[in-house]
Amino acid sequence: MTRREDAAKLDTEQTNGAWAPKAALPPQKQPLIATWLSEFEEKIARDFHRRTGLDYKTTIAQIIEAADPFPGMQVLDVPTGTGVIARQFVGKIGEKGRIIGADTTREKLEQARLAAHSAKVTLRIEWRAMQPEKLLFDDASLDLVTSVMAFHRIQGEKFLAEAHRVLRDGGRLLIADELAPKDGASSLKLKFRQHYYRYIARDQGEAEAHFYTAQEMMQKLNELGFTQIVLKALRQRSKHDRVFTLIKAVK
Repeated sequence: MTRREDAAKLDTEQTNGAWAPKAALPPQKQPLIATWLSEFEEKIARDFHRRTGLDYKTTIAQIIEAADPFPGMQVLDVPTGTGVIARQFVGKIGEKGRIIGADTTREKLEQARLAAHSAKVTLRIEWRAMQPEKLLFDDASLDLVTSVMAFHRIQGEKFLAEAHRVLRDGGRLLIADELAPKDGASSLKLKFRQHYYRYIARDQGEAEAHFYTAQEMMQKLNELGFTQIVLKALRQRSKHDRVFTLIKAVK
């Protein structure tokens, strides 16, 4: 599928540079997510579908395809959560490739490590505790930084600056998360969401979440010096709802 055909199919895609799409997968081909073992991840998949209307496995396959893995690639996934994204790079980046799954606490990393152990890939992934806003890597040392379904929970501007710092020239940043609708969410809707997550779901991270609009993301990435920025909307229930978006940018 050409970019013109893709844009015609999904008119919410935004770009300020070239990202040549790969050939579309045949409709009958199923996503190769062979590490689907955790009951906790099954719950995440159900919650993800309820929240976005998207199939979790298919979305993960789209994210990995967009990453365009190559032999020797140095990959950081942060915050890695259950490690499902980090696991998908095993076997795709060769023996000289490196995969690091990073999260904020040892407890979260242990959960990811157990899932990788069940999938028999734990020896191929490094697990490191760190904050997304302070990446413990040298400048220009990574080829790819991914952040999936968590950008709204972290300090976005600091993370973007850190990602730009640790990426090599030509390295790629890949974010998959919800963005606010074009005109932003209503204050009443935001207050309801904050109240729900603070007092009912008791999830402080979601209660304090911040969703950028596509325009804000484009501006911040441009200001940091990223190029070839593509924002591809995968799903929006209505013009007033958040948009689950795949964001790709090159340093």
